[in-house]
Amino acid sequence: MSFRCELKRYAAYFRGWCQAFGEIDNELEGANGITWLLAEDQVGLILPDQLRREVYKQVLRKKAKTNVLTVSDSYFQLGDTGFDVSSNEVQEYLSGLLCAFTVSQALHLYLTYHLTYPSGTRFVTISKKAPLRIIYKEIEPMIIRIQ
Repeated sequence: MSFRCELKRYAAYFRGWCQAFGEIDNELEGANGITWLLAEDQVGLILPDQLRREVYKQVLRKKAKTNVLTVSDSYFQLGDTGFDVSSNEVQEYLSGLLCAFTVSQALHLYLTYHLTYPSGTRFVTISKKAPLRIIYKEIEPMIIRIQ
């Protein structure tokens, strides 16, 4: 069984601006060099350079190349780009976060940072909470398909 919902996307008004991720509950090294940051109502991904450029092009631009994000128990798929969710802990956490759809809450996608990471490190963040309106503007939404 699968279902589809809207994923609201946000871009910063000024290049490089973003809000802090907040308190990190757990940090996990996943497959493909991806670092997963888990918090109460959000998940962040630190992506390796090549994957980061591709994901930014497909997800964080106003006119995104891809408008569907597919999430399953074991992978994320954005158009031609996919990556494994190999950790059981990450899978369990994502399942809990994505349960927001069953209670009709929106999910939001935007970039964040954290002071404990090197300057310039950005996280692709999926959150139950909308970002600060003073920093971000809403852009075209995406569809998230959960399988």
